[in-house]
Amino acid sequence: MLAQHRGWSKNEKDKEINDIGPDGSNVKGLVRYPSNPFPDLFIKGYITKKRVMKRTKVTGVSEDARKQREEYKKSGSWLQRNVRYNQGHYLDERHRRLADKLFISLQLDGGYKVEQKHKDLEILLANLFTHTDKPISVSFNEKDYKQTRYSRASYFTVALIYVLYGKKLIDMRKGFKIVEGSRMTRIWATEKLLEAFPEYNTGVFWKPVELVELRNNKGKLIEYKDTAETWRIRTVLQRVNDVNSQADIRYQQYKLRAFLRAIFIERFTWYGRLHTKGFMHYQGFWKEEREEITINGDPIVELDYSGLHPMLLYAAVGKQYLGDPYTVLDRRPEARPFLKQILLCMLNAKDEQTAERAANYWLHKHPEHREALNRIGITRARPLMRKFKEVHQPIAGYFCKGRQTGMRIMNQDAKIAIDVVNHFAKQGIPILPVHDSFVVQEQYRDELFRVMKTAYNKHTKFRIKVK
Repeated sequence: MLAQHRGWSKNEKDKEINDIGPDGSNVKGLVRYPSNPFPDLFIKGYITKKRVMKRTKVTGVSEDARKQREEYKKSGSWLQRNVRYNQGHYLDERHRRLADKLFISLQLDGGYKVEQKHKDLEILLANLFTHTDKPISVSFNEKDYKQTRYSRASYFTVALIYVLYGKKLIDMRKGFKIVEGSRMTRIWATEKLLEAFPEYNTGVFWKPVELVELRNNKGKLIEYKDTAETWRIRTVLQRVNDVNSQADIRYQQYKLRAFLRAIFIERFTWYGRLHTKGFMHYQGFWKEEREEITINGDPIVELDYSGLHPMLLYAAVGKQYLGDPYTVLDRRPEARPFLKQILLCMLNAKDEQTAERAANYWLHKHPEHREALNRIGITRARPLMRKFKEVHQPIAGYFCKGRQTGMRIMNQDAKIAIDVVNHFAKQGIPILPVHDSFVVQEQYRDELFRVMKTAYNKHTKFRIKVK
């Protein structure tokens, strides 16, 4: 029998378990239990020897190290490293069941909207488990919990924070507001909470609350009225996310999640690219790392458009460009990365000085490219910028015009991406977009090649190289 207990005692040090685990296996033997802040949480069917051992490993930190870590968490440098509370964090099914038992054990008033209160606890725990190395800044302002298309949590979250703090399951530094400035309240999980949730760091994932986001130029989310186009994009992304979530997408032994959302900036004709987020999201990998991804155990292939943004500008002025728009100045392979960077800076910068600084900074941050370029006589961006204006005279009017050029081009490539991913999702085939490139299982290489060509032609009436 699993006794309810608050901590260790001589008679309760070892408990004999003869129970059936969640996987149907028989679990029998002597297992040591750590202190349990909410005894009703671990009940029949939720403890196995493996999980207790996992949890014991977490607590096996030296007392000196534990004290040092707790002292550091009281320092200003720790509090400055905070991350914002994110309502897109979820618990997996196993940890959600444990969260529901914690809700009951804390004797929280069910009452009105009990399902919402359980959801608030899930979101709160998912944030705490995602960021165990940083404090989480969270608002206590009721206005910030207004129900919108971007929100899941309610103001009951604040009450939960106080309850968990009172039970020493979280620590907290209260926020303040003064004339000179303000700080939001910051919270973080204590060892007491982490010990109670075995394998907590594997039980959290992120997915977007809203699949079509509109943000201002500072990144703040903006409400909007749906149109036929926003409904279409949302429907496509929901289809793609459903297909990808059912696939086994892995990097080495790690399982990846591939939830996509479209992000527009200020208006629905600017940006709109598809983004992932969260722990181990594939868009955060280098291209060389993505080569190791497998989908349902199969190797993958990644195809991308060659010179997409300059090619889209040529299409906008009604011209078919032939060749590589980056290497038109210098065909030596070591020159292409810097040439590409220069031209893209010219497409997005507000003026030539900003473009030059950005390109030269890239060169400064990549010493391996800088050394290779020095050997062939390329040392700075300015001379190459002048040559680009000459060789790309038909589209030179778009250079260094601020955000409007870059944002509109990326909006165009986002529309192409939507068509490509929709084609595969309709067939139940997983696909991972990386802006102007796409990852699929290797057996779909030819189909991806054809679909990318067709989608580009549909939106521009011109041709482009896919490689």
